[in-house]
Amino acid sequence: MREKTSVFRSDVEQTAWSIAARHLARGQKDPVKMICEAIEQERNRCVELLRAAGGPKVDVPVFLIDPDHEW
Repeated sequence: MREKTSVFRSDVEQTAWSIAARHLARGQKDPVKMICEAIEQERNRCVELLRAAGGPKVDVPVFLIDPDHEW
């Protein structure tokens, strides 16, 4: 476990600040874009965890990878 600092109380808070800082540094102020990036980042992390746990032949559901996938 990472040592907690006085600035960030959790990994979630640190990630949120990191995403917000990247967007603000680019001059973006739309919070929806920040939230979308966070959701996509978390979805990708979950897919990678599933692949790591299931091994090389794990069948990752297509809708987990791409929720907008057409039937």
